[in-house]
Amino acid sequence: MSDTEPPVEDRGLSKEAAGDIEVVAKGGGVQIAGQLTHRTLTMVFLLVAARILAPVGYGLYLQASRILAIGAQLGLAGFNYAAMRFITLARAKDDHAGVRGTARIALTAATFTSLSVLVILLVTADLIADAFAKGRADPSELADLIRIGAAYVPLFAYMQVLRYCTQAYKTMVPSVMAGEIVQPAFRFVLGVGFLLLGFGVAGAVTSFVISLAAGAVLAGYYFRRMLTPAEREAAPRGDRRAVIRFALPQAGSSLLGVQSLGLGIIVLGIITGDAAVGLFGLALNIQAPGGIFLSGIVNIWAPVVSDLHDRGAIDRLDALYKTITRWVATFSFPFYATLILEPDLFVDVLGGSKFAAATSVVAVLAVGNLFYSGTGPTGYVISMTGRPGVNFANSIVAVVLYVVLGIMIVPDHGVLGMAFVDAGVTAFINSVRVIEAKILVGIQPFGRSFFKPVLATAIGAAVLFAWRAWPGDPIWLEIAGLTVAGLVYIVVLKVLGVDAEERYVWERIKSRAFRRGSRT
Repeated sequence: MSDTEPPVEDRGLSKEAAGDIEVVAKGGGVQIAGQLTHRTLTMVFLLVAARILAPVGYGLYLQASRILAIGAQLGLAGFNYAAMRFITLARAKDDHAGVRGTARIALTAATFTSLSVLVILLVTADLIADAFAKGRADPSELADLIRIGAAYVPLFAYMQVLRYCTQAYKTMVPSVMAGEIVQPAFRFVLGVGFLLLGFGVAGAVTSFVISLAAGAVLAGYYFRRMLTPAEREAAPRGDRRAVIRFALPQAGSSLLGVQSLGLGIIVLGIITGDAAVGLFGLALNIQAPGGIFLSGIVNIWAPVVSDLHDRGAIDRLDALYKTITRWVATFSFPFYATLILEPDLFVDVLGGSKFAAATSVVAVLAVGNLFYSGTGPTGYVISMTGRPGVNFANSIVAVVLYVVLGIMIVPDHGVLGMAFVDAGVTAFINSVRVIEAKILVGIQPFGRSFFKPVLATAIGAAVLFAWRAWPGDPIWLEIAGLTVAGLVYIVVLKVLGVDAEERYVWERIKSRAFRRGSRT
């Protein structure tokens, strides 16, 4: 800390709270930068694919990639989270053998499960493709894509386990470099190149597989470098049963998460066809920027939860939980409010006239995402305090509701009905998780200052809604309205005041920038 910075106690923060915030803010900042890179590259790639492949081809690609992603989660089997949790606990106790042993157990187990899934995909590709054959002239086209991309499964497992091993060291740089920068960059360059060369959906799938190989190699290199001399020399030792007991229910939770599973694409692909999947997929892609902050913060949040809970520091965990949730709301709420009020602008710019039917879908999905972001990283609070089975049960309920409601509603109401199902299930399950975290851990995500981004978003949205009454709708006028509403949002936040946590983070940013500048 520089000589000009006042003690953290003078800002209303204890040294412990300031340390917790700095760990999460620093790691989250790195992860958010990576997420911006990853999601920008992914979004541009998907938009290029949508323009070249049109809704039908784009829908086919989304179905193939979603089937492979589900296979990858099955193959991973939760051993990435188990590795992160048990390495974190081993490092806290200076158990060098436990660090190496946990990593070895997780990698060995993930190898077995992922190769098993790869074989199953190769054997059952035709059966899977037949289930998605509605409206498609040649069902074997999807089966071929599944076989082309089957190597995705073990490569994904290796990359994720190794990335999460590095996260146990409470740093995000290696994980971000491997999974958020190098892997998506390879996918973008190769994918766009293959599409422009006319390789179509098969080229897009192939680019995904190659990019995962690059990410896995880099993640392994980083983890090897991060091991301390004592950890390298220690004879591997770990509790295999404990790792597996934690991993498997967490695998179920990760696999059956509504967002990660992409159930809307699966249900629409089976009941309707490729075109509806393409519309829904574009609407999901448009939502992505709003989730950057939440997804960027959770990976550093997870080992911090394990550490603080293991020490019994529940008050610190509660304070940090509230701070992070407020941060997430501050960055995500205005974006989702904009999608609710101006979905047509985003669909027209990003998808073009062929995707005009996705406009209402974008708005409905954004309502559900307000609940997803507004309840903070609650799932990790439940899992990383040793209760992955609770999250697994939540996920089972979510999937059952999603599938049953989808079967009931989609045949009559199509892709818009699927959007209402998605939003409703998302809102319900995330609300339930908040109640569970309060009962099981004794903490909840809403502090007194949570109302600030809520009020600022409401006022900014009111301004944007009033702006829409202006006659005519040229794109420059819509962009001007968004700019004015955004400025109003920032001004309202400023008037409501900045809390001690935000001041501390901002002072640390300024301090680092000043010191760096003085060296140059």
